[in-house]
Amino acid sequence: MGTDRAFVTGETKRFQLDFNIMRGFKADGGHGETKGLSHTGQVIQIPKHRHHVSLSFFHFNTRLRYQLSPKLGISLVVPYTIKEQMASVEWPDHQPTPDERDASRRNGYIHHRDETYQGFEDPKLSVFYKFRGVLKANDMLTFSGGLSVPIGQIEPDPYKLGDDGQKHLHIQFGTGTLTPGVEIRYWVPIAKSIALQTTLVTRRPFYENEHEFLAPADTSFFLSAVYEPTQILRLRSSWMFLRQGSGYWSGEKDINTGLRMRALILGANIGRHTRLNTSLIVPIRQRMLDGDAFEHGVLLSIGMSQPL
Repeated sequence: MGTDRAFVTGETKRFQLDFNIMRGFKADGGHGETKGLSHTGQVIQIPKHRHHVSLSFFHFNTRLRYQLSPKLGISLVVPYTIKEQMASVEWPDHQPTPDERDASRRNGYIHHRDETYQGFEDPKLSVFYKFRGVLKANDMLTFSGGLSVPIGQIEPDPYKLGDDGQKHLHIQFGTGTLTPGVEIRYWVPIAKSIALQTTLVTRRPFYENEHEFLAPADTSFFLSAVYEPTQILRLRSSWMFLRQGSGYWSGEKDINTGLRMRALILGANIGRHTRLNTSLIVPIRQRMLDGDAFEHGVLLSIGMSQPL
């Protein structure tokens, strides 16, 4: 097969700016609870009930890439997130007394609240290298390795604070550690204007932060088919597998972490130099490793890529 003009990937600009917005709609989570909080702030035992929590978010990703040579480049990714949390107390198996209801609400408030949180997450600096003609004349293997810098807001141990009846937050905006990450991507044309791509992305913290929290490792794998019928339109479908491991507070497992998810991604890129990107991410199957993580809903992504 000769080189197809749709898949010529030579760089014409040294700088490229990518901007992306992802919207997540009402991820659901929660847990059973038997503790309440008295009007004096003491933790007390009350009948079993449930804390129900939903989380929506906007995730803004800004990436600047600089091509040092046709094969070697560097990139800086700066994420910013707005998280909207809503919480309620449910009594599926018991009709509470007024005192029990008040105690459950006071205790629920110190754990989860109707609040909006926002801030920068850990930025990531990476170096990438492209290998061409690895298995075929027109294929390309890209290897990227880098570090996430601990800038995002982190929180102290929420379980210790909760046991003491103190207000706390489970939502974090970073790991609190220098965290290495690797991305490996292989692209191969298989027919006129059709290509396959596989991508492996993994991140693993290796030490605890200042609050004795070891953030979870996570790995994502994507298998994609790409169709480019014209110079200004590229269609993509992907199957994604995500595995997030467990985090640990002072060696104790964090039950708010741990997830396996399979999802279908459908997307399109429109434009020749400036490209508009859209993606719809539909979770197909999810399983929480410890039963207390969020179950994600549909995700929508919109972005733009601009050579500078």
